[in-house]
Amino acid sequence: MPYLRRLFERPTMEGLSKAEVRYIQSRFDPYADELVVNRQAVSWDAIDEVEVAVAARTPGPSGWLVKYLLMGGERYHVGIYFGRDEAVLTNMTLNTARYVVQMIAFYASGQVTYKGPEGLVAVDER
Repeated sequence: MPYLRRLFERPTMEGLSKAEVRYIQSRFDPYADELVVNRQAVSWDAIDEVEVAVAARTPGPSGWLVKYLLMGGERYHVGIYFGRDEAVLTNMTLNTARYVVQMIAFYASGQVTYKGPEGLVAVDER
């Protein structure tokens, strides 16, 4: 089972677009004491699992229009699970999802299970 590998250098927003930075600043606030996701506070030591999933879209022309014209390409959801609760960040770019997961790998104090695309973040198999 893959676990997030702890990062010892805080990820930066360098390389993110202005829209990606605005998305993060409005919905994701990590700092040393806790993580705030969509105004929901989460203790770092409570986080058990992080899952990154491709956002579902309706097949056919309408799904294509939403995916490419409205959303600008493939989108992802990041689920953060802690105990019986969850916090979900929706419809973000792959770069934004990478930043979010790397920030969790930097701050999380315990082992955090990772489910999602390979290569998005460094993992350990235990």
